[in-house]
Amino acid sequence: MENEACLAAIRNQYNTLTRMERQIADYILENSSQVVNMNVAGLAAASGAAGSAVIRFCKTIGYPGFSRFRLALAMELASQPTPSLAVPLLSETDTSQDAARKVFASSVRTLQNTLSMLDFQVVDALVNELLSVERICLFGVGTSSPIAEDTCYRFLQLGLAASCYKDILFMPIAAMNMKKGELAIAISHSGRTQATLQALLLAKEQGATTAAITSYRTSPLAKAADYSLIAYPDDINYPVEAVSARLAHICILDALSVILTLRQGEEATAHLKTRNDILEKIRKKDEL
Repeated sequence: MENEACLAAIRNQYNTLTRMERQIADYILENSSQVVNMNVAGLAAASGAAGSAVIRFCKTIGYPGFSRFRLALAMELASQPTPSLAVPLLSETDTSQDAARKVFASSVRTLQNTLSMLDFQVVDALVNELLSVERICLFGVGTSSPIAEDTCYRFLQLGLAASCYKDILFMPIAAMNMKKGELAIAISHSGRTQATLQALLLAKEQGATTAAITSYRTSPLAKAADYSLIAYPDDINYPVEAVSARLAHICILDALSVILTLRQGEEATAHLKTRNDILEKIRKKDEL
């Protein structure tokens, strides 16, 4: 794993860890500055686990071994901007201001972690697909549906043939009519939403290329897609689903849109000028 937000990786996969792996994870999350000075035996003893369990834990969250994990942890701790970004838990005694500050801090940390963990080889490959495919279909339900719709709008502005499907009855029908040379993008925080997963799998069966925007790299959606881009929300401390994940998903897709604009050059400029002219005419009508 090239990226260094390993604490985010632990939080991201926490709910899928075994009991012993969670025990190790809890110790690391609470004592991260001490762990960077430990060896395998030291962490095993401190967390009440076997050395072999520590090695398995490191591999589970994406590192080849403890040495690589410890190096990543040290680099992450050294690069943390300020202690203020360590987000405390919400409490029933929090004032409105306290709660708002914690939610904002959690969102900032989610965006930082997500950027740190983005695989830009996947980003570049997906941008190439977006520029070459005949048609793009976006799928998302619930809190992911407005993100899918917004992304579809942005792609259309750039002259790409894009459609958005949010209805669980329409989604499988649209997916089964996809074909080779087209791209299905499925958006789901959990990566386990059945309607979204089914749409991606159906599109893949028809020969379409598939991409997932989700928050868990071990989720069924992430594993099934040809390309997966993962957000790293703070779900342990802020269990209200997708509070910060929505922002991270939007930023990932906005980044793709901006990269597409840069890659298209004058062609994108022409499309955006046409869009602006159309919108200006609409605004002038509204002013009458």
